[in-house]
Amino acid sequence: MYYTPLDVVDRLLDLSLDPVLDECGGSVERVRALRVLDPAAGSGNFLVAAGDRIRRRLEDLGLPAGEAAAAAFGECLAGVDLDRAALDRCAERLTGASLGAVTQEEAGRRLLCADAFDAVAPEAFHLVVGNPPFLSQLATGTARAGEYSAQLRRRFGPAVAGLTDTAVLFLLLAVDAARPAGGVVCLIQPLSFLSTRDAAGARAAVLGRAGLRAAWMSEDRVFDDASVRVCAPVLVRGEAPPAVRLLRNRSFAAAGSVAPSDLGGATWAALLAAAKGVPDRALRTQGRVGDVASATADFRDQYYGLRGRVVDREDADDADFPPLLTSGLLDPAHVWWGRRSTRFDKVAYRFPRVDVGSLEPPLREWARRRLVPKLLLATQTKVLEAFVDGGGRFLPSVPVVTVTAGDEAELWRLGALLSSPPVTMLAARRHLGAALSSEALKLRAADVLELPLPARAEAWQEAAGHFEQASAAPDAAARRQALLSAGRLMCAAFGLGDDAELVGWWQRRLPSP
Repeated sequence: MYYTPLDVVDRLLDLSLDPVLDECGGSVERVRALRVLDPAAGSGNFLVAAGDRIRRRLEDLGLPAGEAAAAAFGECLAGVDLDRAALDRCAERLTGASLGAVTQEEAGRRLLCADAFDAVAPEAFHLVVGNPPFLSQLATGTARAGEYSAQLRRRFGPAVAGLTDTAVLFLLLAVDAARPAGGVVCLIQPLSFLSTRDAAGARAAVLGRAGLRAAWMSEDRVFDDASVRVCAPVLVRGEAPPAVRLLRNRSFAAAGSVAPSDLGGATWAALLAAAKGVPDRALRTQGRVGDVASATADFRDQYYGLRGRVVDREDADDADFPPLLTSGLLDPAHVWWGRRSTRFDKVAYRFPRVDVGSLEPPLREWARRRLVPKLLLATQTKVLEAFVDGGGRFLPSVPVVTVTAGDEAELWRLGALLSSPPVTMLAARRHLGAALSSEALKLRAADVLELPLPARAEAWQEAAGHFEQASAAPDAAARRQALLSAGRLMCAAFGLGDDAELVGWWQRRLPSP
């Protein structure tokens, strides 16, 4: 269990509770009537800080200190948690913060030891705030039981996908619990909430019932013992804010704003992209990658099927022992196989090859389908990194995406396209935040197929020629120069002309030689 640092609690209450208090104006009655819920209260960091703000506001409005504390800590707060010991500690802290105006027993009556999804009343709270548990559904220890998942799907409908993190479901619960006219929601979420496929239904459901007033996104470590990066949307029911205010990192530094219309697509990655200064360009397009190619991403079956079948051998017949390419061995228009070591299944290899003859029959068929002319695309990278395997020599390792097309000429065009500044920019604005690093891009095969084709075919074809030259370049300097030429031509192909700013942004993200 991770408790929210007090500085983060305070800054999130600046964004969420203070506007609610300000809307009460000078009315003691309206402030006393406020109801604040933490649906995963733990030991009470959010509730203690919220009660203290309400108490101070009541005192500022003329209520005696003892009466203000009794109202703030004995009437305005509610918390739910499954951990009885944590709630006991929360009640003790609320009593201390009230300076004895409420007893521990009185504070405890505002706290319920229960499953929040069963216990929280709908449309009852002016503010729902907190830090719900992050429970990945890929881990056995935190995965929901089948019947429990079915109950949640019955409640929230298609917003609940099989791998939707439990923290995201708390956000749906919070929107349910907030008052329909002006109720505010501010729950900490994993940063991946902004763009992962399994949160798409929840994002759509949330925006269907509330407007996004602000978004805090932290690439800094917030929880000392956890590596997960976090964000917190500030949502207001019944309101359509004209702009979404952006704040970044542990300092909550102002990072501009975006229009709500930028969230009309499948993801909210535009929030992080805008905060990080990713360029925004309108591209002239004609069609999509899926019109001219197919894309496939392999998964666990292929990864685990290769366990124990990878050997470290420099010289071997490529048909029987094809080289294995990991993401770390891929750069735009280049592979480092044999010149850099890589890891597969926690083992380091310099010359990783797959012993195809030792594979089970389904995996041998998989290898046959992959050993064809293709484009290989690395994920979890700062730019899209495409390499054309025209001879069909390499086998891809998870999570490398395989792209196939009608002929090799089309593969070179796709290589220039996927590794270009405009498409990397677009991928960032659609998918930033989904990868392990907030700087990296993680695309599924379906996402690759939705990327646009450029409107100007002549410039695109010329860029493909430079991308092919980059693949054959004798050294890193020549390869970089050819890639830059291809990148500039792809800007022209998308109708951007000589966009030095976009090319410069992309160039700074290219991998070091």
